[in-house]
Amino acid sequence: MRHFSLENWADFANHKVSVDERASMERHLEMGCSHCSHVIAEWQSLKRFAAQESQNNPPGEVVAFVKASFRALRPRRAPGIVETLAELVFDSFRQPALAMVRSCAVDSRCLLYRAGPMLIDLNLNLTQSSGHIALQGQVMDSETEWKGIEEISVLLQSGQETIARTQTNEFGEFQLECDARKSLQISVALNQQKNVLIVLDETVWTTHQGANAPQ
Repeated sequence: MRHFSLENWADFANHKVSVDERASMERHLEMGCSHCSHVIAEWQSLKRFAAQESQNNPPGEVVAFVKASFRALRPRRAPGIVETLAELVFDSFRQPALAMVRSCAVDSRCLLYRAGPMLIDLNLNLTQSSGHIALQGQVMDSETEWKGIEEISVLLQSGQETIARTQTNEFGEFQLECDARKSLQISVALNQQKNVLIVLDETVWTTHQGANAPQ
């Protein structure tokens, strides 16, 4: 028995075959070809999935974060430097406080990021009247009893511009300040070959303002 190709069945599922070809392929299925029946079932399932997927609209904050992440990862430094995007593992606006996360005031937001064994704890304060941002943070090594990592360079950037820079103290702590912008990123230099990036997109400020708005 001659089987039709994958391309033939794809066209069949998408109604891209002629009337005569469709009649021939339908007769082939009616003859009980299990191989082709399985192929067309797969194509039809994929078509249904694609139709459903096209109706999905991701949340605006997710789209904004992804776009900001790609902007942050654009090549900016000399070749050979690896940049890793840190993963957000805790947000004080979304879940109860965790052990080892520094406490927050009511008008501040705590964020905890992870990149391998490194943990970066951020306390974000936004003055709504002026749009001024104050960031206090701590860089810790989870493999050495949560010990702070000292003398690490920390940069606050917006696109290609470096807004502020500092170094961690003996406890791994640092402070940075700037005016609120649509896209900010914190770059933590682990060594001369590896940086860890934290993306702070505009939804951070929007959520921060909304959470503290008068009821």
